[in-house]
Amino acid sequence: MSFRFAFVAGAFLTSLAALPLSAQQSTGGALRDTTGAKSQSSHPATSSDSALVELGRAISALATTVQTVVEQTAKNPEMRAAAVQTAGKAVSLAQRTLEENRGELERLLAEASRKLAAAEATERAKVAEKSKVAPSKP
Repeated sequence: MSFRFAFVAGAFLTSLAALPLSAQQSTGGALRDTTGAKSQSSHPATSSDSALVELGRAISALATTVQTVVEQTAKNPEMRAAAVQTAGKAVSLAQRTLEENRGELERLLAEASRKLAAAEATERAKVAEKSKVAPSKP
């Protein structure tokens, strides 16, 4: 079962890494075309675009590496055992981290809940005020 988890996690990371790259390339080209028509003052945007391209390349390389590791792990029993052990340690670490941060997470969720309730109450008050103020049509 842990092998399946490792395999699915690898596949998920691969697809996740590929998605931002394709989205960045499809919108990045249009951004570069419009900034290319501007004067030299748009140089920071160009360097930002090139940083995004480099990030996309790094993500693509990571996706390829993850896919290769997953394929090798599926074929090699020793690597499969190591992947299961690593996945087990990762799950244990995640559980420990959640336990350590439980108080903070609960505090943040309670705060978000209070803010949401206050916003809903404000919205209800606005709707009630509008219904009182709006004159009825004869």
